[in-house]
Amino acid sequence: MKLAPFASGLVLAGVLAMGHGSVAHAQSHSNNNNKVKQASVQQNFVTVNDGDTLDGIATAHQTTYIRLYDANTDISDPDVIYPGQKVRIPDADEQLADRVLPSAPVPAAVSPARPAATQPATVSLPTSSGPVAGCGDNEYAHFIYSHESGCRTTAMSPNGCYGIGQACPASKIAYCGADYGCQNAFFTSYAGKYGGWAGAYNFWVSHGWW
Repeated sequence: MKLAPFASGLVLAGVLAMGHGSVAHAQSHSNNNNKVKQASVQQNFVTVNDGDTLDGIATAHQTTYIRLYDANTDISDPDVIYPGQKVRIPDADEQLADRVLPSAPVPAAVSPARPAATQPATVSLPTSSGPVAGCGDNEYAHFIYSHESGCRTTAMSPNGCYGIGQACPASKIAYCGADYGCQNAFFTSYAGKYGGWAGAYNFWVSHGWW
């Protein structure tokens, strides 16, 4: 059957319109896919503030400090992060390579370890005279206090650490003020992180900080 010229024109217009609609839909779908891909590769970073810990940041973002440690290879010790540092928060389903955690210091069994040939020449060992009044309850504490602050309860470092054992930030022991007994109790408790003063001493000798 032959179609009148007007009718055949309508048919042709309809076919073209259908084809154009299909192409536009395909382009729109492709653009949406690109947006999804771009969104999936966006990374979430947070900036470390004074007093932040990796564990605290992990809790705030519903993850663990181990995952943050694994995701941020520039962090060499999960206990040590700095204000202004950027920490990447990995996606919940992101696969991360396991990283070996730094070894915990081994507490000394009997007496302070004698310096090895590779230890810095500037490190001095505790003397045999015992602790000094107002500067540590034992030779290990006395060594750390002497090197951190010169046994001054009001010592403040350029990076904001304070007290005989240099708490960072200073706000951690703001409640103590310059009181020796209060500061000593705080740092004695902190030394428990290393298994006690002997372990804290060994760590300081190896790293130059604690």
